[in-house]
Parts: sequence; structure tokens; C-alpha cells
Amino acid sequence: MDRRTFVYQAALGTLSVGLVKLKLHAADFTLRDLRVDLQAPEVPPTRLSMPGLFPGRVVEAHHSAAIVNRRVSQPAMREMVERGMKALTGESAAKDAWARFFEPSDVVALKVNPSGTPLTTTSMPLVREVILALNAIGVPNRNIIVYDRNSDQLQVNGYHALVPPGVRVAGLDERWTIKGETRSGYDRDVYCEMDCFGERETRSYLGRIISSDANKIINLPTLKEHNASGVTGCLKNLAYGTFNNVDRTHAKTKTYTDPVIAIMCTAGPIRSKAVLNIMDGIRAVYHSGPFAWNPEFVWEAKTLLFGTDPVAVDRIELEIVEKKRREVGAPSLWDRNPANLGNTADMQRTAHKNRFYREPAHIRTASELGLGTWDLERIDHKRLQVG
Repeated sequence: MDRRTFVYQAALGTLSVGLVKLKLHAADFTLRDLRVDLQAPEVPPTRLSMPGLFPGRVVEAHHSAAIVNRRVSQPAMREMVERGMKALTGESAAKDAWARFFEPSDVVALKVNPSGTPLTTTSMPLVREVILALNAIGVPNRNIIVYDRNSDQLQVNGYHALVPPGVRVAGLDERWTIKGETRSGYDRDVYCEMDCFGERETRSYLGRIISSDANKIINLPTLKEHNASGVTGCLKNLAYGTFNNVDRTHAKTKTYTDPVIAIMCTAGPIRSKAVLNIMDGIRAVYHSGPFAWNPEFVWEAKTLLFGTDPVAVDRIELEIVEKKRREVGAPSLWDRNPANLGNTADMQRTAHKNRFYREPAHIRTASELGLGTWDLERIDHKRLQVG
């Protein structure tokens, strides 16, 4: 096991990792120092470890017929996934593109995002295409796990009922039996410890699926705004969807999502196993995420984002959401005007109110921790018109 201590000083704008200091771009309001202790296995990096095979590369695939009669089109999704993976890897065949990352013996965890309304979660057509692509290179259904932190959200959104036979769907808050042993969904030996706002439980534990069951992760986040972290992207989907007890990082207009999301993603099992990101932006959210109960805040982007670099993908997502907010006249995700703060009802009513000062700088912090590319000028952003 490896234990690392991070000291976050918002007033000074630094993050200390042992003797290494990284400049942060945190909120302009004063928070007390935050000490974060990360206890996780030391996992030697491989060529697939973050930022992966293609650092700084993002493929944005768009299909004009991705939604037909208000439903996500499976044929369009298939074409987008095939074209997107070939463009990401440079392979001429989709099967060869997937084989760059996976072998038949792999146990692959699919990290979906079920936190939202039925139209703003990771879509089943995308999940199906990923499973079929893994099958095509020899990964059997019994080696595929669809997971998230919340079992009830997985059930409500139908993942259990809609995946192919043999694929396991698991919420980390559940217990299950493996080889006669009943185990908790969380690994008590791998955790992130911090006291954000004086909460009683100061540890967040990593899901056992990631610490021990799977050896590869395909991250399937959604393209949407988040009222605390700015966006719900690759990094947040991995960190806050795999560790428990994470809502405590944001309270009373203030949030520690920066730097906590970035720090959690440095945990060896996440950093080494998350080898591919495919962001579902068929329907996207520009305000009141992650749930976006008001349908006015959802638009049909008809887009998928592909990349091995979670920071670069999140950076492009951030630009897409910011552009949409400008189009509708909403404040920037970086807004610090106290007049734009409100309660939950205000946030769901108008895009001019939010519960927190959002912290999208967790993406930049992740870059400074070596997880990927933040600078837009260094991102190879390929736009692909599929149909």
C-alpha cells in the first residue's frame, strides 16, 4: 500500500504532495486548509495508465440522426462508436481499435453514470455497443461488470434489465457473495481521508470492484454541468462514482471538489485501470446537473467524446457546456458573483442561479497531478461528422 498526503491551501493557492508543490487556481473566497490522506495500492504505471495511449487527443463524433422519434438510435450509436474508436486509434478496423486496449482474459468494469433523469444518464444504446465491441475481441459477458456507487439508481434506470445475459450489474453500496465469501462493496483498506466541513465520517472508501475485481475500466460519463464541480465528466465519474461518502465535499455554497476529485483519480487502481473514456453527449445538460429535473436545461447535442486522456476530454466538455451557456445567456461556470447564488428551487427554475461557487478547476488540478492535458493549445481535438 502507498499513503500520500495532500495539503490544500485555498488562500495560498498551492497543493503540497510531499515536497512537490503545485499551483492551484482555486476559489477566490477563503477556505481553511484541507489535509487529504490517500491510502491506496502502489500500482506500477503501464502504457495504458492515465493519460493513456493517446495523451491530449479527443475525438468529438456527431451524428445528426442520433435521436429518432425521441429515442437514441442504435444504428447511429453503432456508427458513432465504430468511427470514433477508429479515429482515436488510427486503426482501419473497429475490432483492431478495441484490441489496442483489451484482451479476452480481461475483466472489464463499465463505469456508467446513472445519476440523473432517464434522458440524462449513460444511455443503454452506448452500453450495448461497448459490450458488443468487447465480445467481438473475445471478452465474454461474464467478464463484464456495469457498476456505479448507487444500486438504486442503476435499477431505476433499467441497467439490470437491459444488459445482455451474463453481464453483471452492481452497485457498490451492495454486498455480494464470491466463492462463498460475503463481501462489502467497498474496500476498507483503500480510502481517502479528509475533514471538509466537520463531518462525522471523514473517510471515503474505494469500491472493491475497482480495487480487486476488475483489471480494466471503460469510463462512460455523461456530458453535463454539475452544480458543485462545474461539469460531471470523466474525472468526477471515476472519483465520485467509485469512492463513497463524497457529497460532504460541497456545502453552504463552498466546495472542495477541487482538488478532491483530482486527488481521488491519482489512486493507483483508478489511474492504472481506467484506460478508455467515451462520454455520452447524445443529450447534454447545461444547468442544474447532475439531475436536471427542468427539461429546459437539456439539449440534443448528438455527440460522443472519445479519449484515453480524461483531463483532455473533460476540458473539451467544459468548453462545450460554456459555449451553450453563453448561447442561452447564462453565467459562466467560473462565475463568482454572490448575487447568482440561490437554493435548489432557484437553481432548477433559472440558469442564472446556482447553489455553489462551482469548481471546474479540478480538471486543471488533475493535469498538474500528471493525469492529462489541460491546455487547449496542446489538445488534438478531432471533429468527426458521422452522419
